[in-house]
Amino acid sequence: MPGSEPGIGRRDFLAAAVAAAAGGSLVPRLLSPQTHAAGQLGLVILSPRPLNAETPLAAMTSWRTPNDLFFVRSHFGPPAEAAGPWTLTVDGEVERPLTLSLDELRRLPRWNMAVTLECAGNGRGLFTLPNTSGNQWTYGAVSNAEWTGVPLGAVLARAGMRPEAAHVWTEAADQAPLGGVPKFLRSVPREALGNALLAFEMNGEPIPVLHGGPLRLIVPGWFGMASTKWLTHLHARREPSDNHFMARSYRWADGTPVQQMRVKSLIAEPREGAHLPLGRLRVAGVAWTGTGRIRGVEVSSDGGGSWEPARLSDGHGGWSWRSWEHGIQVDRAGPVVLQARATDTTGATQPVRAAANPSGYGNNSVHEVRVHAAG
Repeated sequence: MPGSEPGIGRRDFLAAAVAAAAGGSLVPRLLSPQTHAAGQLGLVILSPRPLNAETPLAAMTSWRTPNDLFFVRSHFGPPAEAAGPWTLTVDGEVERPLTLSLDELRRLPRWNMAVTLECAGNGRGLFTLPNTSGNQWTYGAVSNAEWTGVPLGAVLARAGMRPEAAHVWTEAADQAPLGGVPKFLRSVPREALGNALLAFEMNGEPIPVLHGGPLRLIVPGWFGMASTKWLTHLHARREPSDNHFMARSYRWADGTPVQQMRVKSLIAEPREGAHLPLGRLRVAGVAWTGTGRIRGVEVSSDGGGSWEPARLSDGHGGWSWRSWEHGIQVDRAGPVVLQARATDTTGATQPVRAAANPSGYGNNSVHEVRVHAAG
C-alpha cells in the first residue's frame, strides 16, 4: 500500500527541487535514509530519476494539496533552462507571431483557478495486466491546487489565431538525455481550451520546477499530460500533432486519444488496515471528474451491498475536486470493507471494476479500504 512505500519529506523535497533546477542529481537526496521521518507525510517514490512520485492518501483531506505533497510526473525530468530566463513563443496559423517573456506574461490580466490534475496512468498498478510499461501508479497520481496565470485565449487572441487553426501544439523544454528520443509535445483541440491557463503560480507561490515551473499549461478536466510543463512554444495548427507522445502514446485500446478524466473518488480516512472502535466511523475523501461536475458521493460499509449518501463540501470552482465525508455506523466487530463511489452531472458513475486496457489508463474503479472494528 502507498503508506508503506519509501517517502520524501517536505524539507528534502524542496531541496531536491533546487538541485533539479541547477541540473544536479536527485538520486542521493531521494534515497537518503533521513528523508522519511517518523510520522511525517511524504511523497511515495515510484522512480527517483526522473522523479515520479504519488501524493499520499492521508494528504487528500482538504481541497488544496501542498506544493511539496503534489504528485510528480515527468518523462525526462526538469530541463536545465528552468533556472534561467524564460520566454513563450506563439507561431503557426496566427496573424502576429509573438514571443513573450515571463515578466510580460505576469503583467497581463490574470486568473486564479482551482484545478485537479490526474495522471492518465493513475491506478495502472491496480489493474491485473500481464505486461504494462510505465510507472505502476496506485491511487496518488492526482492532486488539487490553486493556479494563477494568464488565460490562454487572451494570448492566442493577441497573436491573432486564425479560424482554420483547429489545434494548439504545446511544446516543452524537457528532453531525453540520449539522442533519438522525441521531445515531449502534445496538442489540444481548440474547443477544449476555453478555460485553459498559462500558469506561473501554484498555491500562491511561483510554480516549483518539479511541477513545471516557471510556466506550464493547465487544461481543466483533461488528464495531466495535456497540462504541459516547462512550456516554451504554442504552435497553432490545422491538424493534431504527429509527435510520438500524441500520435502513438496516450491512446485507448481502440486507438482513440486519452483526453478527459473519468469520474472518481478516493477514501483518505481511515487508512487501510486501521483498527477502529465500534460506533460511528468517519469516512472522508475527495471526488473529481472531467465530464460535468461532481453530483454526489456514496459510501458503503458492507462491500457494496448498500450505499449511503455522503456530505459534499461546497467546492472551490467547477474544476476542483470536492471533499466529502460521511459517518458510518459499525456495530459488529471484525473486518469492514469501506467503499466510495462518485457520480457526476452527466450521469457517469464509478464502476466497481473499471475495464482494463493494455496501457493501464483511466482506472476509476471504486476505491476499497479494509479496516478492523473492535469492541
